[in-house]
Amino acid sequence: MDGPVRNIGVIFAGGVGIRMKSPGIPKQFLELNGKPIIVHTLECFENHNEIDAIAVAILPEWRSHLEKLAKQYMLSKVEWIVDGGATGQDSRYAALHAIEGCVSHDSIVLMHDGVRPFVSRDTISSNIHDVREYGSSVTCTQMVETPVLCVDANIQRVLDRNQLYVARAPQAFYLKDLLFVYDDAMRSGIHDSLDSASLMLRSGFAVHATLGPVENIKITTPEDYYVGRAFFSMRESRLIEGQR
Repeated sequence: MDGPVRNIGVIFAGGVGIRMKSPGIPKQFLELNGKPIIVHTLECFENHNEIDAIAVAILPEWRSHLEKLAKQYMLSKVEWIVDGGATGQDSRYAALHAIEGCVSHDSIVLMHDGVRPFVSRDTISSNIHDVREYGSSVTCTQMVETPVLCVDANIQRVLDRNQLYVARAPQAFYLKDLLFVYDDAMRSGIHDSLDSASLMLRSGFAVHATLGPVENIKITTPEDYYVGRAFFSMRESRLIEGQR
C-alpha cells in the first residue's frame, strides 16, 4: 500500500457490559464525569498531537449513536466506525481491514479498549516511540501484590512479583505485522484470542513491554466505575491545587 504513514488509534468497543450489570446500555456508553466513557477514551487520542486518525469497532446497533457522539464532541480524528464482530478479535480484525487500504502498512497502530479512559499522553507517546525503537509495545504495569499459582483452590506456588506484570493497553505494532498475525489466526481457526500481544507471540514476534501508570484501568465492573469516579476527582483536585 502506497498510502501515508500514520499513527492510528484503533478503539474496540464491542462489549455489552455483562459484568457492569447495566441493563439497556453497554458499559462504554455509561456516563462518567459528565461524558460517556467511550468519549473520554476517544478524547485521549483525539487530543494527542502524534495521533493522526482513529478507527472504532462498535456494536452494530450502537453505531449511529457513536456517530452522533463523534459529531457532538467534535472528534474529528475518528475516520472509521466499523461494526464489531462476535468476539473482541473479530472486532479488532474488522477495524484493521477498514484502515488497511487507506494507509501505509508501515503505519503504527495502537490497539486500545474503549472502556480504558485514563490512558495518559505520556503512555501513548511511549508506545509510539517504543514501536519505532523495538518494533512493538505493550503497556504493562508491574504487580504490587504477591501472586500465587492455584489449582483447584490449592496454592501450588508463590510467584516472584518482580518478574510479573499486568498487560494493559495500548498495545502498539506496525500495521503490516498486525495484519499478518490476525490473518494467520483466522486461517488457523482462531477467533477469540485474548489480545493482540498473544497473537504476536504466537507468530514468533518479539513483544516489548512499555511501563505505564497504575490508573490506566479498564472499567468493566461497578467497582471499576466508582474507582474511575475517584480518579476524575483526584485529577480535578490536582488542577485546583496547581492553580493556587
